[in-house]
This record gives sequence, C-alpha cells and structure tokens, in this order.
Amino acid sequence: MRNARSIVGFVLVALLVGFAGGCQGRATIPSGAHLEQEGAGGMSFTAHEPGNVYILDKDKDQKVFEGRVNTGDQVIVRPEQDQIMLAGNSANHSMPLKSGRHYAIYFDPQH
Repeated sequence: MRNARSIVGFVLVALLVGFAGGCQGRATIPSGAHLEQEGAGGMSFTAHEPGNVYILDKDKDQKVFEGRVNTGDQVIVRPEQDQIMLAGNSANHSMPLKSGRHYAIYFDPQH
C-alpha cells in the first residue's frame, strides 16, 4: 500500500512538472503575436513599429527570449554561435541556442 501511494505521488509530481514545463513555449507568447520568421539556422527580423519580440525553440516548444523593440530595431538569431542580437547588442537568453534546431521569431506590436 505504501509503495502504491509513493508511485501515485511520483506520477502526480511528474505530471505537474510536465504541465509547468509545457507552459514555457508557445502558450506563453501572446495570441496576437505574429510569426515573422522560422527555420533552422540564422535569421533576423526588423521591427516596423514598437512592440515585443519573442523567440521560440520550436523543437522543444520553449520560449528562449522575450524583449522590447522600437521601430527599426533588428533582432538577429545565430544558433551556431549561441547568440541573439537586439539593436546591435548581445541579448541574454534563457537557454542555449543550438545549431540545427528550429527557431521562430514572433512579434507583438504595441497597441
């Protein structure tokens, strides 16, 4: 009986952790954000108006970056160098970028 409770407890914790981890991806990006670029390898996006930019690791469904941009700011994603550039400056991101993974850039304009 004690083993059964331990197993049930473990399964519940694992499910909760799984659901919490799943909330790190696309679900955390506003529904009004537009997909601007996606693919494997380097990519860029230039903001045509102020807003927020989001970068998603599509293979892991995890948001790796979120930041504010102004009109004309360029976001460059360089997975092979584990680098995100925002308006000419290196931007901190929440997990390492890896060559060969698929990434997506979303933009949510300021309203």
